[in-house]
Amino acid sequence: MLARLKARVDLEVAARYVLSKQGGDGGYLSFQFMDMFESSAEDTFYALYALKLLGVEPPRTAETAGFLKRLQKEDGSYSSVEVAFFSISALRLLGTLPRDPSGAAEYLERALAASAETASKVFPTFEEEQLIDEKGVLKSKDATYVLTPADFTPLPVRAAMATLALHALGKVNGEAEGLARSVLMGSMNGGGFGVPAPSLEVTCWALETLSLLDSLPEAGSVEKWVLACENEDGGFSSNPYSRTAFVENLFSGLRALEILGSKSRYPLSHAEYVTSLQNANGGFRRSRELGSSSLEFTYYALRSMRLLGIL
Repeated sequence: MLARLKARVDLEVAARYVLSKQGGDGGYLSFQFMDMFESSAEDTFYALYALKLLGVEPPRTAETAGFLKRLQKEDGSYSSVEVAFFSISALRLLGTLPRDPSGAAEYLERALAASAETASKVFPTFEEEQLIDEKGVLKSKDATYVLTPADFTPLPVRAAMATLALHALGKVNGEAEGLARSVLMGSMNGGGFGVPAPSLEVTCWALETLSLLDSLPEAGSVEKWVLACENEDGGFSSNPYSRTAFVENLFSGLRALEILGSKSRYPLSHAEYVTSLQNANGGFRRSRELGSSSLEFTYYALRSMRLLGIL
């Protein structure tokens, strides 16, 4: 059965899709408009990781590394924690470091300290009542129940990104570990992670980081919460009260269970789901219904396939 599902995916076309998104500066970008091209750290990380999973050597790696290194400012900082995380993680995939590793570490340590200081103010720029429905479920600004970067990066995820980037630099110290534990464990909520309402994506980020710090919580309640997000017909929802079977939720659920030493209950349904997401251009879409390919969705689909044993 798994072999049949694996045969549904054309890995060669997937590789060509990823490679087609490389720009003149060596970086990658999912959505290009005419001759306008501005690579992003995020898409570059997704592309490099996808090529690694596909067993394809990325071209023009020196140019890619140069693009990523230029994202660091002269004082060692970055425009955001997100850019720092994705660029440092992508550079690690290329076997190199930022121009100023010590400056990057200092920036990340400051960001982590700021996250810990404001941990009680998870939504500093939005009215909390506008983001919570009558069941206490987190929703986006357009009330679709789908959180995107246009809404905000949850505070626990920012803390996780800072910690994981510090680890990629080999510069996680005791103080940083303590701050990360404080923010992440403080966001534990009913088995999942996230404040005021837990989500599967935040839970996965938290578990990834706490595992790295050898500080995983007792697995029982977390495993039960993650399994409550699992859909029998394939995919995971962002929380037990929704039915948003997006590919990033599938990866988050499978990866969270792997970290906890557990397994999904419906692996064949998940394999059927994820192998149905490839578009004709080789990339993967977000769900059965949403049709545009992106490097992000392709990354999550390929990582999910690896976790399911079909890649």
